[in-house]
Amino acid sequence: ASDLSSTGMAAVTVVTPAPGGGTSSSISFAITTNPTPALASILPASANVSSGAFTLTVTGSGFLLASQVQWNGSSRATTYISATQLTVAITASDLTNAGTAAVTVVNPAPGGGTSTAATFSINNPAPATAQISPASTVAGSGAFTLTVTGSGFVAASTVQWNGANRATTYSSAAQLTAAITAADIASSGTVTVTVTNPAPGGGISGGVSFTITANPAPVLSAIQPASAPINSSAFTLTLTGSGFVSASQVQWNGSSRATSFVSSTQLSAAILASDLAATGSDTVTVVNPAPGGGTSAGVSFAVTPNPVPVLASILPASSPV
Repeated sequence: ASDLSSTGMAAVTVVTPAPGGGTSSSISFAITTNPTPALASILPASANVSSGAFTLTVTGSGFLLASQVQWNGSSRATTYISATQLTVAITASDLTNAGTAAVTVVNPAPGGGTSTAATFSINNPAPATAQISPASTVAGSGAFTLTVTGSGFVAASTVQWNGANRATTYSSAAQLTAAITAADIASSGTVTVTVTNPAPGGGISGGVSFTITANPAPVLSAIQPASAPINSSAFTLTLTGSGFVSASQVQWNGSSRATSFVSSTQLSAAILASDLAATGSDTVTVVNPAPGGGTSAGVSFAVTPNPVPVLASILPASSPV
């Protein structure tokens, strides 16, 4: 190896010892420098973010056993195939962020050098949206968290609501969540939900429809109890019917009372002692807010007068003086 430590010409001769013998004429042996490598192409030339380790094939000329492929200036495990081809192990960590990487080939001294760079693109995948949960809500029902399921999601993915970005949280390559505001569902209608991934690569998914329904018109069928004596204490009134929503309000003669939503067919309301201070018939209704909504037909509640007492017996009926 020391015979080849410097470039130049070495004279090679053959010597035969005496008697007789002698030295042959010489023939020159050239000790050349390593060539400068030339990189022509790489295969593949792109991959998606977080797609995992793979083998990159590098084609060109001037490759040596000692040639090294570099990824953004950092050497990677290189296998010599021929003077025109190398392969190199690209790690999963090399693909963690979208962007580009410079691929070069380096030949050691003497001579040698670094090839011009080939660009490897690390792309965001194209997102695909499969479903959303929930897929509908009632207008005016308030802010909520939307879960979007699909594929090709990345940390930089954004959920869009009719094309406008919403605050998005990355859960996995198959799931995102987005904060939907009360203003987003203030009116009834249909909204298109999509996911966008930024360049390089990336793109916008197909849309999934989200339905914002108007509040139904409430129907009040019955109340329990339906009557109480005058000056009774406060109590809880149970209302049954249909079309009730979380924002439904029970009204007593047109004035709202504290209402609890039980289900779409049942509400309860706090009736005050002052509501029972006078005899007569009071009207109970249910009101659903806009959009849609409305006021149900009324059901009567009777505040009855105190009854006339009837004395049937006393016990005991006598006592010694």
